[in-house]
Amino acid sequence: GERMMTRTRYAMERMTELPGVSIPFGSSHHVNEFVADLGPSGRTVAEVNAALLDRGYLGGADLSRAFPALGQCALYAVTEVRTQAEIDGLVEVIAEVLS
Repeated sequence: GERMMTRTRYAMERMTELPGVSIPFGSSHHVNEFVADLGPSGRTVAEVNAALLDRGYLGGADLSRAFPALGQCALYAVTEVRTQAEIDGLVEVIAEVLS
């Protein structure tokens, strides 16, 4: 459990480094999931996820239909089997997609 929480927090912190991405509810405790708002980037979750898939990465669950009030938010999950290098890779690819 601690490993999941640590890696989730790491992923959240890395995502906040990306221009156009914010982490709503970021000050709350998270176990293995968090919400990332891609709206400020001007891209939809569907667009970002399609570009990620083209690069071999599975994006976050698109929350825009189920929770339209959240806008272009995605739910990302991090488990204990994900390494820091894998998280870094995802963040780097998201940065590439958003640029």
